[in-house]
Amino acid sequence: MPERYFSVLLISSSFTFSTKIKKALEFEPYDIHMIDTIQKAKRLLLEQDYDILIINSPLIDDMGIDFAIEEGIKDISGILLFINSDLEFEIYNKVYQYGILTLSKPSTYGILLQSLRLLTSSIIKKERLYIKNVDVKSKLEEIKIINNAKLLLIEHKHISEDEAHRYLEKKAMDLRKNKITIAKEIIDEYYKKDIK
Repeated sequence: MPERYFSVLLISSSFTFSTKIKKALEFEPYDIHMIDTIQKAKRLLLEQDYDILIINSPLIDDMGIDFAIEEGIKDISGILLFINSDLEFEIYNKVYQYGILTLSKPSTYGILLQSLRLLTSSIIKKERLYIKNVDVKSKLEEIKIINNAKLLLIEHKHISEDEAHRYLEKKAMDLRKNKITIAKEIIDEYYKKDIK
């Protein structure tokens, strides 16, 4: 059983194509929403995010290539672009640098599933990298706050950096608080003194 389901926006002007894709993936971990134009897709994407966009080019209102590139630049969704086989090489060269996968039509269930699995793997990896990046930014912010508190202690108490470091650690232990909380309290305390 999969850990999660992936939301899929399937954009195709061909009802036959859409129903075949939906039927082929009914036992896979994909929650598929079907629409038939790029304009509807744009409106829908203003309201809701999707993990994967499947675009069956051409559509009745657009080829879908520029739309795929716009979404690829945003780097939000995994994108799978179905294109006619005679245009495959040309379109691939236009879109691959945006992380867009291309499949020529007609395709097989196996190739579709393999492509979607590649996209879901890359989505999971992107999510992990995003979380890691947020953690790193958070850690850097904490270091900045602690360093600011140390500088204030050095300046106002006329102590060394090592002494300021020990002061923060001791106060955190004595008050059973973490160092970041103590650092913020020190910054607030000296900031108020400096204002007066």
